[in-house]
Amino acid sequence: MAQTMKIVIFTDLDATLLDAETYSWEPARHALEELNKRQSSIVLVSSKTFSEILPLHRQLGLTDPFVVENGGGIVMDSRSWAVEYFRRRGHPLEVVDCGDFALLPLGVQYDTLIRELHEMGSEVGCSVRGFFSMSAAEVAELTALSIEDARKAKRRQFDEPFLVTDARGECEALLSEAAGRRGLIVATGGRFLHLIGHKGKGRAVALLIAAYRELYGEIVTLGLGDSPNDFPFLEVVDIPILVGVTSDIRQAPQYLSHARFYRMGGPYGWNSAVLEALADIAGK
Repeated sequence: MAQTMKIVIFTDLDATLLDAETYSWEPARHALEELNKRQSSIVLVSSKTFSEILPLHRQLGLTDPFVVENGGGIVMDSRSWAVEYFRRRGHPLEVVDCGDFALLPLGVQYDTLIRELHEMGSEVGCSVRGFFSMSAAEVAELTALSIEDARKAKRRQFDEPFLVTDARGECEALLSEAAGRRGLIVATGGRFLHLIGHKGKGRAVALLIAAYRELYGEIVTLGLGDSPNDFPFLEVVDIPILVGVTSDIRQAPQYLSHARFYRMGGPYGWNSAVLEALADIAGK
């Protein structure tokens, strides 16, 4: 691979680019600066909401699209190349945040997920508690977020994080089966299970990879994550990376056998992984 090839990074946030407890990205500064020197694209791919991701997107000085709510939508600057790209392909875009951004929705709407989660719990006899039923104070206590950030986390459109409050070990499997009967998916994140009505982070990232390839021609893609809800998008990148885990991670499917594993998690692991990948790319 030539050094001049466009590099596109797709990265999870919590426990990946961000520290799981402090939510700081500062230990990854060196790698972020190296990516900036190479004019690389950085696409944030998270279970977080638009309201949560936008301040970080601005703080990092990013201009690329970002993926919200486990792949429920792709958000892009309303003046960016991506808007025209998706419009040419007939994708319906919605104007958000005073017209500054456009949203490409990919998932079932939130009110449907809330209703289905309640019905699923009753159907299989398992107690569940989702974000919709929690106060901002409860979400803050569970996530170590501030109250204001917890309020942002509750502004959901395509993904309902939830906890199983039943002690029976089979509840997660039963709920996954109940979701499947409804055309929905239960995805496993770092702290919560997530009920989603779309194909997860994988479809959103695949759509963006196609867009970047049209824009730049030949590209090399890196993906970084830490948990099973990241597997679908790690599958579609050239260099998949899992941080905070070891190569014997039990949930990792066979198609990720070539992934790079870093025991160190969060921004420290992210920093090391990206710098090593950049060195490898430059040497090819």
